[in-house]
Amino acid sequence: MKHLITFAVAAFFTAAAWAHGGEDHSHDVAPALTGDVAPRASAQTEDFELVAVLAAGKLTLYLDRYADNAPVADAEIEVESGAFKAVAAQASPGVYVLPGEVFAQPGKYPLAISIQAGESADLLTATLDLSGPSEGVEHKRSWDVTTAWSAAGVLLLAGAGLVVARRRKQIR
Repeated sequence: MKHLITFAVAAFFTAAAWAHGGEDHSHDVAPALTGDVAPRASAQTEDFELVAVLAAGKLTLYLDRYADNAPVADAEIEVESGAFKAVAAQASPGVYVLPGEVFAQPGKYPLAISIQAGESADLLTATLDLSGPSEGVEHKRSWDVTTAWSAAGVLLLAGAGLVVARRRKQIR
């Protein structure tokens, strides 16, 4: 019985040591990796790998060779989405820019992207998802809930210990 009570008390007090956010010692992901990531779409084929990022009213396309991840310079890229159709302008080797005002409203935008780079040509498809995070996706346990469950567990263990101790006394 003495060992059971010791275990129950130790289990109760270790609940305070469980990891939780909001402190300097928390291991939260940097804000740039949680809610501040710009909407994006990606696609790849045997020849190309493309990432489209919507930020600051522009759709920026990053185009690389799939085999070696080298930027593809001087490509002709045309993007279609519904009634929107535009040719991307090269900002730097492998980086192309389009106006992004058409993607101002939340929703999912299918993209058809045709690429002509030297003797290579390809058609890629992707979906730019601007629906945002779902409500209630992030689940954090509050200190009160953790404490309540820990206390309930300790009481359950203590009750089970009392039952076992009484039965042992009755058997002797």
